[in-house]
Amino acid sequence: MKKVKKFVNKVLENVWILLLGYAAIALIAILLFHTVLSISYIPSGSMENTLMPGDVVVSSCFHLDEEHIERYDILIFEPSFQKDALYIKRVIGLPGETIEVKDGKVFADGAELDASFVNGTQNCNADGVWKVPDGCLFFLGDNRNNSADSRYWEGDAAFVPIGNVKGQAQMVLLPFSRLQRIG
Repeated sequence: MKKVKKFVNKVLENVWILLLGYAAIALIAILLFHTVLSISYIPSGSMENTLMPGDVVVSSCFHLDEEHIERYDILIFEPSFQKDALYIKRVIGLPGETIEVKDGKVFADGAELDASFVNGTQNCNADGVWKVPDGCLFFLGDNRNNSADSRYWEGDAAFVPIGNVKGQAQMVLLPFSRLQRIG
């Protein structure tokens, strides 16, 4: 009987250690995902074929300042016209640049930009010229014919203040069949 009691006590002791270990891991994960990383669900096709509806994306919350953000980064941001909403798009225009969308092509300060990631041929529905203010960014979706982006946001709302950037997409986490690095 003493051996059984000793065995049960040892098992209970190990269970407590195991539970404390799981609690510590959960706490670390919670802290990590609130300060270093974020996870986002992609609800629309505006970034197809880079990001698909239903993808779950891991984003980094570091280096979200003007010095580290580069053209073509895929960023998660809060648009100035819709507080508490998050969008995910590709940076096309940097502070101080003039962006022109013309005849299905995009130019920054007169130089044609890479379109290798664009889904299909871009239509001419939103041709125009935008001067990106200091401290702001201009965004386009990769699925240009099906993306509510800077081309369609009225006035100053076309430009996203760098302070509204919440993360930089790093990888598609789910579904596992699409597991890939994107940042």
